[in-house]
Amino acid sequence: MLVFPQLVTGASALYPVLKRQRMRTVVNVLGDGSKVVLADGDAALVEWELHANGLTAAEWNAIESFFEQTSGRWQTFTFLDPTGNLLAFSEELSSAAWTCGASVELTAGVADPLGTTRATTLVNAGASAAGISQVLQVPGNFQYCLSAWVRSSAGSSVTLMAGSSTSTAPASTVWSRVALAVSRGSSSATSVTFGLQVPAGGTGAVFGLQVEAQLAPSDYKMTGAGGDVYAQARFASDQLTVTAQGTDVYDAIIRIVSPEN
Repeated sequence: MLVFPQLVTGASALYPVLKRQRMRTVVNVLGDGSKVVLADGDAALVEWELHANGLTAAEWNAIESFFEQTSGRWQTFTFLDPTGNLLAFSEELSSAAWTCGASVELTAGVADPLGTTRATTLVNAGASAAGISQVLQVPGNFQYCLSAWVRSSAGSSVTLMAGSSTSTAPASTVWSRVALAVSRGSSSATSVTFGLQVPAGGTGAVFGLQVEAQLAPSDYKMTGAGGDVYAQARFASDQLTVTAQGTDVYDAIIRIVSPEN
């Protein structure tokens, strides 16, 4: 599994990171002078510009080795968007992207901490803990952070799950954001399961489920069908330029593109 490397610190990128979405419009001028304008979806691109200043020698060597492995622009790889949320359908927990426990009933359209009604209530009528989960096609040896806003009028608790790691937190009547940082796991794993459970007979509301390839949560980003795991990314150039500022300090600008939107 070819995946753009994570930094030694566990961050997915150094900042600033620029992200652009490029679109193309086809204009057909007819004989009478009128125009037919259509969006050309096949020409759409997402582009990232990583200003990687202050890389250590080990981090730069990993990026350079990865660049050689992909032969520059030639081979595609998976890129975990450092500005996004890796989960798909982060607010549509009844979608096929999520696996819901048989004893769990979901109710959407619940008031959330942002003042809208985009949260979901989970009621577990079973005799054991159960909830929702989503499998991401991401490497097991990265560091991740799973976060969510939770609340419970019944004084229940919630358990965050990421791979083999779990963390249980109380859920009060007031919305609170909980997070689970996941250490590096198996280097051979090509997928990781993330999820949230409520105990047997428990009830809890959840909003803003988010997974990021870093050590702590950032501001929540809502996602749709794709999430922010880009499996068809590639380098935007066949050359990498780096400036050595010292024996263990390297600066580079790395551009990555993907046809996925």
